[in-house]
Amino acid sequence: MSNPHIRHLLDLIKQQNAAIEKLIAERDSQRQEIAALVGWIQEDRDALMTLQQIYNNPTVDETSRIKAASAAIGYERGKPAQVVVQVDFRERVRNAPLRQLELDKAEWARQEARLDLDADPAPTILGGPEADPAA
Repeated sequence: MSNPHIRHLLDLIKQQNAAIEKLIAERDSQRQEIAALVGWIQEDRDALMTLQQIYNNPTVDETSRIKAASAAIGYERGKPAQVVVQVDFRERVRNAPLRQLELDKAEWARQEARLDLDADPAPTILGGPEADPAA
C-alpha cells in the first residue's frame, strides 16, 4: 500500500471514530431522557421537578432553560397574600357624629372631675371662726 492510501484510510478511521463518539453521546442523552420520562410516567416526578431538571441542566440550550425557569417560578415561590380592605364610606359618615359625641362626653367628664378636685373641700361661713383672724 502506498503512503497516500494509508493516510486516506487513517483519515476515514478518524472520521468514523468521531461519528461513533457523537452517536454514543446522542445515545446516552436519549437514554437519560427516556429514564426521565419513564420516571415521570411512574409518578416519581411531577411537572415542577421536570422543569427544575431542565433549567438546572447546563447542556440544555439557554432559551429552553429560561422557558422552564419562567414556567416553574410561579410554583416554587409563594405569592404574597392579598389583603382587600372594604370601607363603607356612608357608614363612616353616619358614625362620625356619634364618635365625636362619645369623645366630647369623655372630655366633659374629665373636665368635670378636674373641677370637682379644684373646689374647696369645706366652704367658709362669713363671719365664722375661719374668717376672724383674732378668733
